[in-house]
Amino acid sequence: MYELISGLPPYNDISHDNLLAIKICKGLRPRFNIKVPQLVVRLIKRCLDANPLNRPTTEETHEILKKWLNDLNNNQTELQRQIKEAEEENNNLLTENTPTNLGLSYKTHSEAIYTSRLLNFNNLPEPKNSYDYYEQNDDIISKEFSESLQIDISQLNIIKMENI
Repeated sequence: MYELISGLPPYNDISHDNLLAIKICKGLRPRFNIKVPQLVVRLIKRCLDANPLNRPTTEETHEILKKWLNDLNNNQTELQRQIKEAEEENNNLLTENTPTNLGLSYKTHSEAIYTSRLLNFNNLPEPKNSYDYYEQNDDIISKEFSESLQIDISQLNIIKMENI
């Protein structure tokens, strides 16, 4: 959902390494570069929740999306209002020459790898959400939390398994 909405693959501008995995376990989530309807953000947050029991099932996700589609076809929905609001704000971003990557090319970090590979981690932190995960309504996580993740990687015992 993040990639479809933002036009960017998640974490495209940073190395996909052990440090990124640790930051994700500590609550890092991708941030949108545009305004996104709150109902959509809430669903994405549930899908990315650190606790798998809080994530919607595929059946529940299907039912939510089916309801949204049905409501949109009937022209009377909260989602439709939020989409219109987001479009207006995003159009303002485009006219202000704010970089959003909507329809623009982007550069992927040379160590951003989008193919499967085996990674073996020792002492990986327990997955958690950011402290403001469900308080933050306009993005997946707050900019402040995203910037606050400082990890001393020398304290961790991590082994990267290659060519196994």
